[in-house]
Amino acid sequence: MRVLGFIPARSGSKGVPDKNIKTICNVPLLIYSVWVAQQSQSFADIIVSTDSEAYLSLGASLGIRTDYLRPRELALDTSQTIDAVLDVLKWYRSKGAEFDAVMILQPTAPFRRPEHINKAIQLMQAHPDASCVTGVVRLGDTHPARIKKLVDGKWLEDFCCVHEPEHSRRQDLQPPAFLRNGTIYLTKTTTIENERLIRGKKIIGMEMPEANSVNVDNHLDFLVAEASLGYPAFKDDLSFLGELLSKYKAPLKTSHL
Repeated sequence: MRVLGFIPARSGSKGVPDKNIKTICNVPLLIYSVWVAQQSQSFADIIVSTDSEAYLSLGASLGIRTDYLRPRELALDTSQTIDAVLDVLKWYRSKGAEFDAVMILQPTAPFRRPEHINKAIQLMQAHPDASCVTGVVRLGDTHPARIKKLVDGKWLEDFCCVHEPEHSRRQDLQPPAFLRNGTIYLTKTTTIENERLIRGKKIIGMEMPEANSVNVDNHLDFLVAEASLGYPAFKDDLSFLGELLSKYKAPLKTSHL
């Protein structure tokens, strides 16, 4: 299976300016996804889809190609990822390159492991009827049974059809609930081009550990991500990043990897 590693990194973030290149332990956010994609050795090619020459230069430091720049009209606040993916596929086709699937690796989910990339591809190969494989993380305190709504501004009721029993612990809530963690979206090219969809209708959920499911969207998230790298309980799941961090001479605390 020929898979394209697609890393979307437009430059126009508003909440956190230049979010995709803001650093975690001295490493630009974008670089985590580029590096792990290379470490997986699973891709026919890897491309950073960005409208910024500065972002491309960061990718170039790891050998990523720099001859594609996302059109400005596809890098607006209102732009959709599907259009950026379609533009890249069209660009590759003009060069005679085709792919069976595209794996979207969002920079804002930086801690996926190479093994997760490889497993996602294996799952799609084992289930040819799947439209997409995506990473998920199991929910605890935020299980749907604990999500409520206020009726008339005061009466607390279940938000959906999952009831929260009295005296229940989060471990007791059934059935287990999962959240898409944003780390991986592996989609068949036919689904992308024929249906203009990234997930499609038949999606495989690949469960991943909490440590590898960290998402970075706001300023607080950056603090959480950096703290995660030094959290002893996450060491086994994040130790693979030690090589990358050493390349950037991250000023690690003694508790860090």
